[in-house]
Amino acid sequence: MAQSRLEKIGTVYTRVISLLKGKAMKEEDKPLWLVIYAAFPPKYEPKYDRRLPKKPIRPIFYEEDLIRVRFHKDQNFIPATNLGNENVKSATQNFLSIYKTIKEQEELSEDSAYEKAIQQYTLEVGTRMSRKVETASSNT
Repeated sequence: MAQSRLEKIGTVYTRVISLLKGKAMKEEDKPLWLVIYAAFPPKYEPKYDRRLPKKPIRPIFYEEDLIRVRFHKDQNFIPATNLGNENVKSATQNFLSIYKTIKEQEELSEDSAYEKAIQQYTLEVGTRMSRKVETASSNT
C-alpha cells in the first residue's frame, strides 16, 4: 500500500497554514493551537529532519519500582484492573500500600518487609475471593 511521505516536508504548522490558504480547510475549522503557535512560536522549528540533542537520557526509577518488579515476578496471577473507575486500586497499588505501611510501622529491612507484605496481601486476596464465592453461592 503506497503511503504519502508528506510528513517529511514542512511542519504541521506550515501544512495547516497551506490548507487554510488553499481553502482546503475552513476558517472555522482552524485548530486552536494554530493561533497559540503563531503567537508563541517554538525556539527550534519541529521539523522531521531536525537532529536529536546529544544529551544522554537519564534513567528514571522510583523507589517502589524495584518492589513492583519483584511483586510482578513473584505473582503468577494478577487480576485485571478497571481503568475506567479511578476509585478502585490495582493489585499492585494495593500491595505497595501494604508494603509501605509495614515498612514504616515496623521499620524492617526491604526483604523482610516484602515477605510480610506478600503474606498479608495473599491473606487479603484469599478473603476477598472467599467472600465472592459465598455471595455467588448464596445468590443461586
